[in-house]
Amino acid sequence: MKTVYGIGQTDKKYRQAVMAIGVFDGVHIGHQKLIAMTVAKARRRGGEAIVMTFAPHPVKVLKPDCYMPYIVSLEHRLQLIAGLGVDVCVVVHFTRRFAGLSAEKFVRRYIIDRIGPEEIVVGEEFCFGSDRGGSVTMLKEVGATHGFQVSPVRPVADNQEKIGSTAIRKLIAAGELKLAQKYLGRDVSLMGTVIRGDGRGRTLGYPTANISLNDEVLPPLGVYAARIVIRGRRYDAMINIGHRPSFKKESSPISLEVHIFRFRRAIYGEVVLVEFVRRIRNEKMFLSKIDLIKQLREDAVLAQKILSR
Repeated sequence: MKTVYGIGQTDKKYRQAVMAIGVFDGVHIGHQKLIAMTVAKARRRGGEAIVMTFAPHPVKVLKPDCYMPYIVSLEHRLQLIAGLGVDVCVVVHFTRRFAGLSAEKFVRRYIIDRIGPEEIVVGEEFCFGSDRGGSVTMLKEVGATHGFQVSPVRPVADNQEKIGSTAIRKLIAAGELKLAQKYLGRDVSLMGTVIRGDGRGRTLGYPTANISLNDEVLPPLGVYAARIVIRGRRYDAMINIGHRPSFKKESSPISLEVHIFRFRRAIYGEVVLVEFVRRIRNEKMFLSKIDLIKQLREDAVLAQKILSR
């Protein structure tokens, strides 16, 4: 997939393009349905499948005091979108100035002038432009004039409850991993870079890879059975998310450490994907090194038993 950062970098040379528009934070099963439909329509036309997404998330720009972590980082989002067969993803830099564009100017400048699609696929509740003044009905009216078709997609629901990013974000934060996995269509995961830690895990017999955090929603603090993907290969692991109270003060920043079973290679600087499978226990404080090592052994046995299933 070709990624274009900035609408000004597009050149309107796309062949019989079918285009999806949305933030797609999480790329959950509803987003997957919409993007898959876009790809299928493009293939039937013999054209290109294009996704337009936005970064940062509009909420972070328009409501900066409202804390809203991402479900996935932009890099992770792009990887997931690429995996759905998209040809081109255009990342529009979302700013207050951009948010102030009228719906009419957004369509003309960002869609007609820069992309020139033959068809646009959006959610049936899609709104856009200043004060969310543009609707699917308005988009269809403009399309009738400028020669593109608009195909709205109904949201995916579970027991009549619409599946959306807000609900998934709450499920992950509450530790409801099984239901979050169902709505995501994959394990709850995050992408980050392996950074240097203090090396304490190695002295305990359980060396860890410390993963950078990118403002993504995290499950509750504790220990998890997990998997880590390094250069396309998946390894069994266990994760600790927490403040490491046995070694640091409670006010210390949250860290994410991964112990990879039967793995000894140095991977500093690698971009990896961490997949949460099941929570094992809460974070605990240990008064002695011996007690901590004993607990780590028990965690490792349970994690491997869970992962072997």
